[in-house]
Amino acid sequence: MAAGKLRKAAQAHDATKSILQPNATNIFLAIVSLIGFWPVVALAMILLIVIIAITGNAASSPNPFSSSGSDYMSTTVGGDGKGTLAEDKIPDKNLVKPLKDAAKECDLLSPAILAAQIEVESGFRADKEGPDGKKGISQVPAKAFEKFGKDDDNNGKVSALDAEDSIFAQARYLCSLAKEVQQLLDDKKAIGDKLTLTLLAWEKGIDYVKEAGGAGQFDLSGYPFRVRSMFANYLSGESAGPSSAASSGSSAPDLEDPLAAAGSARLSAKQFDELFPARDPLYTYAGLQAAMAKFPAFAGTGDDTVRKREIAAFLANLDHESGGFKYTEEVNTANWGNYCDAAQPYGCPAGQTAYHGRGPIQLSWNNNYKAAGDAIGVDLLNEPDKVSTESAVAWQTAMWFWMTQSGAGPMPAHAAITGTAGFGGTIRSINGSLECNGGNPAQVENRIASYRAITKKLGVEPGDNISC
Repeated sequence: MAAGKLRKAAQAHDATKSILQPNATNIFLAIVSLIGFWPVVALAMILLIVIIAITGNAASSPNPFSSSGSDYMSTTVGGDGKGTLAEDKIPDKNLVKPLKDAAKECDLLSPAILAAQIEVESGFRADKEGPDGKKGISQVPAKAFEKFGKDDDNNGKVSALDAEDSIFAQARYLCSLAKEVQQLLDDKKAIGDKLTLTLLAWEKGIDYVKEAGGAGQFDLSGYPFRVRSMFANYLSGESAGPSSAASSGSSAPDLEDPLAAAGSARLSAKQFDELFPARDPLYTYAGLQAAMAKFPAFAGTGDDTVRKREIAAFLANLDHESGGFKYTEEVNTANWGNYCDAAQPYGCPAGQTAYHGRGPIQLSWNNNYKAAGDAIGVDLLNEPDKVSTESAVAWQTAMWFWMTQSGAGPMPAHAAITGTAGFGGTIRSINGSLECNGGNPAQVENRIASYRAITKKLGVEPGDNISC
């Protein structure tokens, strides 16, 4: 990937809500007291009607800050995670039964919720060793595993590196956190959705939830969102019962799947699986969905043909960069120490070798990790491993580069494919300095072949200017 001095992207999100609750009787008496001023009376009556209408609408709208138990997040991100587990989506079939059994630890859980969290935590890597002593497929914090870990697979030892032990410890820890969250909700010390707050407590600790009163749970780049955005990937579509939104009487809005919405660019999960059957577990369809939700202009610009071409161009280039979506990290480990620009004021806090190529775009260099992390709301400068272990993060870093960075070209790849530069312009943006203008025609042809195959699958012509 071309690397240069990139501008930092920063996001800030502020949300406030004020709901007026007027006393209609007092307002009416005040109006009557002005009976001698008929024009003013008429205006006041109009205002009274408007205020009452606003109040009624506010009362009937879903309120994300409500502590009534209505799951606002389930109407906006990923649903409530309840339903029939899509067993074919679990990489290791031996984990299906443990997921189902562990989900019975408390009513909050479901197999899909546990599977979605595992994908975010480890990408189903049972041997993963993470920061702060975390180990295993569920990455349960070390102290929590000491408390909740048991010999659930009956092999004579308790180990976080045993997948079944790890999954059951994950479930018990979540249920324990859920009890504490429920107490905070009952005591009016926190507001919000129980599942989301429980996931927030997993990431930051129950004391954080208590001190913040539930604040932070609506950050769509945060940990709870990343987990919830994976739910759909592990649900078969068969409902195991009414969702919390349905049972509470609220109607959830119809959310558009950015990959498969009518009138928009289409790429179904089935097509994705057919195109990349041998991909690494990191590269999930649900992770791609989450990234597209983060960058709505992707495959959302131009007509249906342009949108399909952008999906094809994006996947074709990443297919080439990641060796057919088989590699999550740069293969040549001898180069790992070459991507630390010590001149940057923030340095390389994760270590000299920590900023090598990762993910589908092979993100590299500390300045790129910093800029990408700032843009998507994840501290990649200090936790660069997330790019190769969390599906949504991996896809988002690739989409960040695609949408915002010019690389070796005159424009970002998004602008190239949605404008007149075509697929060739996207190659120039991603690796044009090495491949274009005769630099490496074989590599260019490899990208083009992948692009043609994907556009064919999507039923669209490749368009003009496909080479560079």
